[in-house]
Amino acid sequence: MPVARNPSVLYSLLLFLPLLLLLLLPVPCLGSECILLTSIQLADPSQLEPGGLVDFCAWALGPLPAAAVIFTLGLVGHRLTGRPHPSRTGGIAVWAVFSLTAYLVAWYAIILVTSIGASETPPEEFLAITAFMALTVITLGQPLILLWLAIVRRIWSERAQRETADRSP
Repeated sequence: MPVARNPSVLYSLLLFLPLLLLLLLPVPCLGSECILLTSIQLADPSQLEPGGLVDFCAWALGPLPAAAVIFTLGLVGHRLTGRPHPSRTGGIAVWAVFSLTAYLVAWYAIILVTSIGASETPPEEFLAITAFMALTVITLGQPLILLWLAIVRRIWSERAQRETADRSP
């Protein structure tokens, strides 16, 4: 079965689409800057501090393995709620995983956006403030999260009904 037709892959992509987009949106820009700074470091090692470059590249390219983990969570979500009659427990588990993942993605995005300018805030305090901001965003965004999960469930059930209708003579 081709990957594009694999139901668990499609479900995972559909379920986590907004989070994957938010997470991966800065990667082309930051990733290309990471490559450029790495090239400068290799050409003239005295130009940059290697530790800073490693940290920057980790923030720039870290979303790639994170997206793989999120995609894998979507595959598990398919096992829990991708069937024709999902259990309530599976739905609650998918909501909890989606909300936690949304919190982490929001925290990453808030850190990126708020760290653009210079700041005198100590790193621990900065991380605490951005974590609280992300928690606030996700808590206030729960109606949108529930709406998204309902839309995914409706799209998925309609897809299952179409496939069932196509198979029957």
